[in-house]
Amino acid sequence: MKAVIRQWVRGAIVALASMAIYAVALGCYTALMLLVVSMEEGGDNLTVGTTSLTQAVVLLSEGSGFRTDSFTLTITPLLLTILLIWLINALIMRIKAYGPHAYVAGLIVWLGLNEAFRQSVHLGLVDDRWLVLLKAAIVLPIGFLCAAVPESAKMRAFRDWTRKQVPADIRHCLKIGVALAVAILSIYLAIGLITVIVWSVRNHAAVVSLFELSGMETGSRILTTVAMLIWLPNVMLWAVSWLFGGGFAIGDLASFTLWLGQSKELPAIAVFGILPEPVSSELWRTVALNAPLAIAALVGLLAVFLPQGFALNVRNTSTRGPVLVSLIYSAGAFCLSAMLISLASTLLFALSNGSLGDHRLAHIGVDVMASTRVVGHST
Repeated sequence: MKAVIRQWVRGAIVALASMAIYAVALGCYTALMLLVVSMEEGGDNLTVGTTSLTQAVVLLSEGSGFRTDSFTLTITPLLLTILLIWLINALIMRIKAYGPHAYVAGLIVWLGLNEAFRQSVHLGLVDDRWLVLLKAAIVLPIGFLCAAVPESAKMRAFRDWTRKQVPADIRHCLKIGVALAVAILSIYLAIGLITVIVWSVRNHAAVVSLFELSGMETGSRILTTVAMLIWLPNVMLWAVSWLFGGGFAIGDLASFTLWLGQSKELPAIAVFGILPEPVSSELWRTVALNAPLAIAALVGLLAVFLPQGFALNVRNTSTRGPVLVSLIYSAGAFCLSAMLISLASTLLFALSNGSLGDHRLAHIGVDVMASTRVVGHST
C-alpha cells in the first residue's frame, strides 16, 4: 500500500514540477522580452500581460491556439513541445515514477493545471475545453511512455518472449528497418536545418529591412528573433518540403517552391524575410529533387554491406544461398523503413502547419499529402 501511495505522490510531483519549471522559464523570458520592447518602443507597459501570454503559449505548445483582435495563432511551436516532453521524461526518470498509479496521478494533476491555465487566459482560445484538455492529455503520456516503457517489467518480458519466439534473422531485419528510418529522417531534418541557415544568411538584409520598417530597436530585435526560434522545427520541415519539390505556402498571400517564390501583401513580420527565392539553376534543382533518392540509396547500400547491417559478401561464391536470403531480409527491412518514413513524414508535416488568421492566412505550411509524396516516393 505504501508503494502505491508513493507512486501516486511521485506522479503528482512529476506533473507539478514539469509545469512549474516549464511555465516559470517561459514566463521569465516573456517578461524580459515584453519589458525590453516596452522600454525601447514606448507606449503601454506590455509586461502586465506576461502571465496571460505565458499561459497561452504553454497551451499553444500543446497544440491549442489562441486569437486576439488582430490575428489568430495556431502554429504549434514544435521546439517548445519537444523540450516539454524531454522535461517530463527527465523528471520521470529522476523521480522513478514509472508505474501506472504514477501515470494516473500525474495525468489528473496535469489536466487540472491546464484547466486552470485555460480559465485564466485572457486571450480567446480557438479550441473548446474538451479539445484543449485532450491535446494536453496527449503530451504527458508521450513523456511517460518514453521513460517508463523501456524500464517496465512488461517490456522486459515482451523482449524475452520475442527472443524465444521470433527468429534472430527476423528480429535483426526489423531492427535494421527501424534504424534505417530513423537515420534517413535524421538526415532529411539535418538538411532542412542547413537549408534554413542558408535562407537566413542569404536573406538577412531583407530581415533587417523589415525590422527597420517596423521601427524596432536592437534589444527588441534580438529578443524577438530568439523567441521565433521556437518555430525552428516547423520551418525545417517546410524547408525539407521546399527542397524536395513539395513547397509551402503562407496562406493565400505567398507560395514558395524551387520554381516559384511570389508573395503579395505579406505582413511585415521579420521572420518572413528569410523565405526563399526560386532556384534559377536547373542543375541545383535536379540535385535537390533527387536528394532523397540518393540519400536512401546510399544508406541502403551501407546497410547491405556493413557488418552492423546485413554484411553481404558477394565475392564468396560458397555463400550464394545465404546472400540471397540476406537480400530478401534487406528488402523487407527497406520496405519497413519506407513505410515508417512515410507515416512519420505525414505526422510531422501535419504538426508543422497552422494559421495566422481566419481568412487569407488561415493555412500556413505545407500540403501534407504532396510533401509526403515527394519524400516518400523517392525514398
